Amino acid sequence: MRYRALWTLVCGAVALAMSGCGGSSVEFATPSGTASEGASGVAVPTIAEAAIGSTSDASPAGGSGAGCTSDAAPVFTHHYTDLDGIEFINPTIVTSGNWLKNRQYHKVVTDADNHAAEVPIYAPADAVATGVTYYLSQMVSWAGDSFELAQYDIRFRVSCEVTFGFDHVSRLEEPFASLAPAAAVRDTRDAEVRLSVEVEAGQLIGWTTGTEPAHVWDFSVSNTAVTNVFANQARYEGTGDLARLLHAVCPSDYLAPGLVNAYRAKFGWWQGSAADAGCRSPADVAGALAGGWFQAPFEPVANAAADWGLVATVAADGYLDVSGPGVSLRVAPEDPSFLDPAAMTGEHCYVDYQRRGWAYVALTSGVTLAAAFGEGACPSALPDTHQVFYR
Repeated sequence: MRYRALWTLVCGAVALAMSGCGGSSVEFATPSGTASEGASGVAVPTIAEAAIGSTSDASPAGGSGAGCTSDAAPVFTHHYTDLDGIEFINPTIVTSGNWLKNRQYHKVVTDADNHAAEVPIYAPADAVATGVTYYLSQMVSWAGDSFELAQYDIRFRVSCEVTFGFDHVSRLEEPFASLAPAAAVRDTRDAEVRLSVEVEAGQLIGWTTGTEPAHVWDFSVSNTAVTNVFANQARYEGTGDLARLLHAVCPSDYLAPGLVNAYRAKFGWWQGSAADAGCRSPADVAGALAGGWFQAPFEPVANAAADWGLVATVAADGYLDVSGPGVSLRVAPEDPSFLDPAAMTGEHCYVDYQRRGWAYVALTSGVTLAAAFGEGACPSALPDTHQVFYR
């Protein structure tokens, strides 16, 4: 649809490393060895993932590291970046196309020509580096042209319970620059170099300008002592790609008191900052539209990939993101069609803030949702061409 293409330009560069994006299919390694988010055959983001790009998640879904120390509430005592170089932060859990991700996004400050200066990335706490991947991420220019960008994903363990990671890193400092793979790869299965390198809080890890042209990079924190509750918990516990969302936590919750307010002050997204901007862990609201929906009823299958279908969440700028297969739209908080997805328990038609299209959604039960997307004026009832999604 026409408004999908326009949404691509709003968001910027995307890693088209997924079958639904019109780019090459790339699979990313996870600690379990299964294909991670964005893998071939997973019904995930269309080009609407634009600003973000995608690689493997920055932390394992669970389990403790060898020789680790138990600490479910470590304190991040140091800045993990220079906030003067950050325009805004969209906090965990984020929407990326029609799926949810276990990280938060950082938009790098750019000049009038969209040039970004590198920002530093530091270890926020004493930790052990556990792995680094060097990969080719396919981006999309403002004009719609695709190109490859070599970037790093690097992971750390703070304690037996808590891990963190940075993604879309442009270059690494030593010793990581020498330890990382020499050549970037498209297929990252088995491409991660396992590490066991101690770092100190405040140590410089690398530098980044993020994705291009959106200039966004990721920071994620996982805590196996925390289990998020979703509308269909069995699906998240029984699907390999979703398990990491179970333990996604808000990075700012671990920052020292003297640091946290500076990061929260940056919470926002493309259209500014909402007064109540904050982390959303988890995103689901049982019995309502909010959160993630899938293309088929859940059936437990070992190492299964998530068949993402539709996501509805309110971003840190207060705008509602509603995305289905191949379609994404945003609804302004002041628009007459805006209705918080956590309060949408019947049926409703949402209109994109740039009038690029609409999404008609109807909860047909507590665990099923009918949805249709189109252009022009909202229909008076659910179209017969709707698709059904499942918790």
